[in-house]
Amino acid sequence: MKKILLLIALQFSLLVLVKAQPGRDETLANSYMQEGEFDKAAELFQSLWEKSNYDLNFYTPLYQCLLSLKKYDDLEKVVKREIKKYSGNSQFVIDLGYLYSQVPDAARSKEQYDLALKDLKPYEPAVRNLANSYEGYRLYDYVIATYEKGSKAVKNESYYSMELANAYMNKGDAVNAVKYFLLNIEMNPQNEQIVKNTVQTNKDEAKLLEQLETQLYGKVQKNNSIDEYIDLLTWVYIQNKDFEGALAQMKALDKRKGENGTRVINIARMAQTEGDYTSAINGFEYVVNKGKNGDLYFQARTELLNCRKEKVSKDLNYTQADLLGLKSDYLSFINDNDRNFRTAQSMKDLADLEGFYLHDIQGGIDLCNEILKMPGVVNKLKNQTKLSLGDFYLISGDVWESTLLYSQVDKDEKDSPLGEDARFRNARLAYYKGDFDWAQTQLEVLKAATSELISNDAIKLSVFIIDNLGLDTVATPMQMYARAELLEFQNRDSDAVVTLDSITKLYPGHALTDDIEYTKAGMDVRHKEFDKAIPLLEDIIKNYKDDLKGDDATFLLAEINEQQLHNKDKAMELYKSIITDFSNSLLVIEARKRYRLLRGDKIAE
Repeated sequence: MKKILLLIALQFSLLVLVKAQPGRDETLANSYMQEGEFDKAAELFQSLWEKSNYDLNFYTPLYQCLLSLKKYDDLEKVVKREIKKYSGNSQFVIDLGYLYSQVPDAARSKEQYDLALKDLKPYEPAVRNLANSYEGYRLYDYVIATYEKGSKAVKNESYYSMELANAYMNKGDAVNAVKYFLLNIEMNPQNEQIVKNTVQTNKDEAKLLEQLETQLYGKVQKNNSIDEYIDLLTWVYIQNKDFEGALAQMKALDKRKGENGTRVINIARMAQTEGDYTSAINGFEYVVNKGKNGDLYFQARTELLNCRKEKVSKDLNYTQADLLGLKSDYLSFINDNDRNFRTAQSMKDLADLEGFYLHDIQGGIDLCNEILKMPGVVNKLKNQTKLSLGDFYLISGDVWESTLLYSQVDKDEKDSPLGEDARFRNARLAYYKGDFDWAQTQLEVLKAATSELISNDAIKLSVFIIDNLGLDTVATPMQMYARAELLEFQNRDSDAVVTLDSITKLYPGHALTDDIEYTKAGMDVRHKEFDKAIPLLEDIIKNYKDDLKGDDATFLLAEINEQQLHNKDKAMELYKSIITDFSNSLLVIEARKRYRLLRGDKIAE
């Protein structure tokens, strides 16, 4: 009811012919109305309305007040007087119809609504005014009937197609809404973006997307010559994260137009960003297979290798054979195109593969140094290479060279995300060395980093330091734990485990117990020893759920169940636990996404 009254006020404001300077009575009446004293407000507005020769300026609030007070007889007289004075204005006929609907008297209400439609003059301003009047009371069937009558008058089905689409959409009829949206685009291709924006902001977005996919697919199957339909269908697939479907459409369009694969590679990049590596690889391979003479061959092959490497980094199931096969493909690509600034990005990616996954630290160092000496390499890539090189030196035990490289990047990229990454690595190095105060000082600044990833990492490490140092006046356990994490980073997992076990023996029941178990579980996962990792993670969830590692342990156990054990139900249960039990966790967004994907939702974010 309140929303209807607001719509009435907005509707009638369009009809005000002259806005008089508000006098004392009007100001007082408005004040009473705002305070909900409708009886006092109605009395004053009635007087103002009569004294002003029934001015519309006072009719609107008077209508609202009498309607709120349910003084239907008095209101009927007011509306009928306006109908008599403004005989050509259908708004008042509809007002009377709405009044009767509140009595309620459905028959008399319908009679007024039908009368307004019957008296519609066949010209555009009259059509739009009447439709707007109906819409003010959410009478969408009458809105639709008005525009249909207007369309017949101009003998053009598409003339009011956008208005009809919106009316059906407001009514909740997605089928007809989409029908008229597509009709409008067919006649006015420039409106495609308007339709996209309208669908994205509607409460029934999922239903509209479903209908768009159904109707567009049918149209494209019959006639694939309307590019706007193909583009819109591809957009629908992207909204639903169905990159396989999007790629199918873009490949077909690419072949039909004899293009160079630009549309396909763009979809492949989107798929990679969203973690759909299978579709992304499919798209990059399509462009690569167009041949070495293609405009995008070099770029597509570079991004294909990068995508495969990223897939390895996110997948618990990769094998040593996968890594060696990827290394072979990198070397083949680099050797085919010479070692120069054009292949420098792939050389850097290969260095990361060598150092972080194949544990050939010297091989990674050699590749990084080769890139840094290479002419023509852009400064950003050189600095990215320095960060990897710094990590490799840290893994090999050269802490001084490592921090020197981080500091160089920090200085050169002071106000960029890359500089923030360098500062975080230096702060993390200070933590590894047990210099917690200096690390904490840097992390406090990095909490506001422009890079969300760096900000989140800084927050987690900062909270961890505060949480554990604040509980114990003895820093030794924390220093030992930091040392164990450095050993883990250096791929000295057996030494790390010995150090962690020493903490447990020397300081039984220490607050670091859940962190120790989580770190050991992480190493077990990297070694594919999932049977060892699972009990550790389950113990954290059972006994330390409210501690810092509760959400991390739940998420990692969910990943193991999803990717390794293929236990969909258990994975969904664990992802849901993050959403419900760890509402402030940084993992909630990703957990919700994975939960919905496992449930089979078509995600439109």
